[in-house]
Amino acid sequence: MVKTFFVEFANRGLWMKKIIIIFMVFSLCLAAQAEAQMHRVKKVRAGTPPYEVIKMILSANNRALKQGVTVKKSGFAPYLTWLTDPDPRINSNLIIDKAGQVYAVRNFGDQLSLATGAIDYGVRHLLTPVLMITSNSDNKAVKFFMDGYEDLSPAIRQDLDHLYLALVHDDKKAVPVERLRLNIEANVDYQVALAVSRYHDRVRSGRLVVVGSVLDFDNTYKHGSGRLVIININGEQNSLKLKKMPMLKYVGPKFINLAIGRTVKGKAKVVVDKGGKAASTTGQK
Repeated sequence: MVKTFFVEFANRGLWMKKIIIIFMVFSLCLAAQAEAQMHRVKKVRAGTPPYEVIKMILSANNRALKQGVTVKKSGFAPYLTWLTDPDPRINSNLIIDKAGQVYAVRNFGDQLSLATGAIDYGVRHLLTPVLMITSNSDNKAVKFFMDGYEDLSPAIRQDLDHLYLALVHDDKKAVPVERLRLNIEANVDYQVALAVSRYHDRVRSGRLVVVGSVLDFDNTYKHGSGRLVIININGEQNSLKLKKMPMLKYVGPKFINLAIGRTVKGKAKVVVDKGGKAASTTGQK
């Protein structure tokens, strides 16, 4: 009888071990599933083999040399210091069609604080007359900030953390499309304000103009996909006042009406006539 008792006890112990093992496996599965739900799943793509990319690079360089492309010598004076996003769709040929006239600096979210040394070089050493800060209408950095970025790498999170001050007034209850536009504009305005403050001596003397702009890839501003829209000059954000700026007098009403001023609520417009006078209808921002 004692023997039978120990056998039953051992069998129960074995069953207990099995139950514990099953419970642990189940718990690990739940944990793995929860972790998978927390992290974005990367899209699988075939991609282009690295050797093909290298071949394309060398072939393009070879064609450029055969076509007689000239490379400016060191010490040239570009027209523009351009702070923009790394988005590959953003190319300098969208803003200036003369090669070698853009000193470009790129970072995630077109942030001045992430590139002060490089921007200083363009403004204070190359002495470009214009510093233009350009975002795009579907900016990925701003989208990450809005949607949450806890699952991204520490380095990316650190860069995105700098957007907090720029987007401190983010209205989470706004319509998503409108919220994105307002946040992109708010970031551009914030970066322009930082630049105007940092280079105030050159701005006050008229030797530097700081321009805030958005490349409209989604036709958000209703002037065509790919249109560069200037929304801020030296800190001025009001569309009507921007269109009346003396420095834009010789730009012409065609370009002023197409490319100056941020989205106007409803169907209101700010139009500049041939005499350079701007008139605002209702709803002007």
